[in-house]
Amino acid sequence: MTHTFPDLVFEFCSREDRRYKKVRDLHYVENKGAHAQQVHFLIWYEGTMAGVISGGSAAYAVASRDIFFGITRENRERVLNGVIDNTVFRLVNNEPNLATRVIALWRKVIPLVWEDLYGVPVFGFETFVVEEDHRKGSLYKADNWTLVGETSGNGKSHENGLTEALTRKTVVPKLIFCKWRDGFSAPVESDYVSSWKGKTPEEKQRGKAIAERRKHYMGKVFYIRNSHTLNSVSFTPRRNVLLAANHDHVSSMAAVQAALVAKRRET
Repeated sequence: MTHTFPDLVFEFCSREDRRYKKVRDLHYVENKGAHAQQVHFLIWYEGTMAGVISGGSAAYAVASRDIFFGITRENRERVLNGVIDNTVFRLVNNEPNLATRVIALWRKVIPLVWEDLYGVPVFGFETFVVEEDHRKGSLYKADNWTLVGETSGNGKSHENGLTEALTRKTVVPKLIFCKWRDGFSAPVESDYVSSWKGKTPEEKQRGKAIAERRKHYMGKVFYIRNSHTLNSVSFTPRRNVLLAANHDHVSSMAAVQAALVAKRRET
């Protein structure tokens, strides 16, 4: 069988991947690691690594974001985990319109991975942008995200580690952008079970299961063959949108690069 690839693909990776860390450390937001739910990708464009993009757990309480998605005090614990925060997005090869293409692909890829790892239906996305003269969230506007407001100058953080109590600190105000996942216009409730703290037997068991699924994802490549179909090489079919699993000849980013090189030679 032959396989054709577009010029833009994602590779699932760990935040400890040296390739990921090298680009992540270039981001204007300091790299302090990640906790709770998280998914990370390397961005490949025309066979060359062009950047990184990540999703993580949503911020707990943000007034304008809550209004946008209909999150209330009563439903917060049952719907908040259905919002993914675009925590990191950094390009080192910023071709015209590439950033908008990447964020559009991310919106299609990450919900499927997220739901498989964490068992939580995804209905929306958020991101926070530190505004400067050259940074005003233009790429999110181009992808039809909504600027819903700005964060206040106060926040809470785990100053003494994730197991310690939250402490209040002064933070830089950020622009808040939100977007519904395609096909959704209301929050979706779910029975979420924590796993990242790993304190109870249930959390530990769930954590082990997620870790095993993560291993399965490592190195898998996601892309869109056309405007309607999301594909992943060498991956179990899911919801009829992922490619069949028996493509042994295409199982890694190296295979994608080889196919792109061959394609360029033909042209």
